[in-house]
Amino acid sequence: MRRRHRLLLTATLLLAGLAGVSLLTALGAASGGPISSLLTSAATAGGSLEHRVSRLFSGPGRAANLSWFEPYRRNPDRLRKPDVVLLGVYDGWIPRTLDGVVKFEQQIGTTLPLIQLYTAWGDKPDQQFPSKVATAISDMGSVPVITWEPWLTDFESAQHPTIALREARDRHGLAAVARGDYDFYIDKWASAAAKFGRPILLRFGHEMNDPYRYPWGPQNNTKEEYIAAWRHVVERFRRNGANGVIWVWSPHVAYQYWETYYPGSEYVDWVATGVLNYGPIARWSEWWTFDEIVGAKYPPLAAFGKPIMVAEFGSLAFGGDRASWYLNALTDFRRRFPAVRGLLFFNVKSDQSATQQAVDWTFADDTLTLRTVARATASLLQSGR
Repeated sequence: MRRRHRLLLTATLLLAGLAGVSLLTALGAASGGPISSLLTSAATAGGSLEHRVSRLFSGPGRAANLSWFEPYRRNPDRLRKPDVVLLGVYDGWIPRTLDGVVKFEQQIGTTLPLIQLYTAWGDKPDQQFPSKVATAISDMGSVPVITWEPWLTDFESAQHPTIALREARDRHGLAAVARGDYDFYIDKWASAAAKFGRPILLRFGHEMNDPYRYPWGPQNNTKEEYIAAWRHVVERFRRNGANGVIWVWSPHVAYQYWETYYPGSEYVDWVATGVLNYGPIARWSEWWTFDEIVGAKYPPLAAFGKPIMVAEFGSLAFGGDRASWYLNALTDFRRRFPAVRGLLFFNVKSDQSATQQAVDWTFADDTLTLRTVARATASLLQSGR
């Protein structure tokens, strides 16, 4: 078959696949039943086909830049104990598109092995295991880092008459998770993760000791309930054969007693924290350096004997010298923080998770910061591989 005919056939198959996915989307967007499952499978296949056809036309591209990372992707045990610093990013356009990730990589001149996304518990199609975007990330040569948030009130009472009513669901909600009340959902995710068959890092119930922002925090749950829920979730995944899931335990180290939430070494693969400098934009914040935020917390984090991840890394521009902030954070990084193996930029244009007004963590329009980060990350990678 001539090349022109092969390309025409490939394009026809792609368009047919995308049309099928669109039709299923229209039929199944409001359904949590069999159509939704079929939609998920079709979307995964469509996403994979899309990326494979893209590679047929454009070549291996991005994945080829990550050929050094392939031994880690193929062996979850190497991802549980990496001997290099793995850089990554969460981009605010995920899961709608990964174009922002590629643009960010072009800006800093580095292809990133870890790509983070956030997803909530619940009944909606976008609250099921994110097969399509995880497949797309994997096809691009990276590994997904999924921050999985137990928003228990997102489940419809009519569909789940055995769980507590919505208005009472958050109070000791993690005890209900540990008791098995949400196994209908956990097992579905675990089965999908097992079927996915490629490694993912799962950051479940992050910042569980923050008493303000998340319903799975200490205002509703004891640390014993949190630990029991964590262990129960891990055990359900293992029971379902999801052996490629790597567990990331991620407290908020700015609050006291965060160490007491540790579920135990046999249930945790990585420990993580966030390092976001808000500057003086709120009464509770000021301009803090990277070392001021995490420095004193590094020894107890390292004492767990696990690789450390900085899961949210960034600085706002207001109130100080942002380029110097990044330079000071990344210079001589491996000597100062030898146990840190993951560093994920927080590339979000409009973030309102901790402030009354949206703030911008991106620095694409800040030439000095952009050049500084590009040079510093290149130096960090040269020292680590």
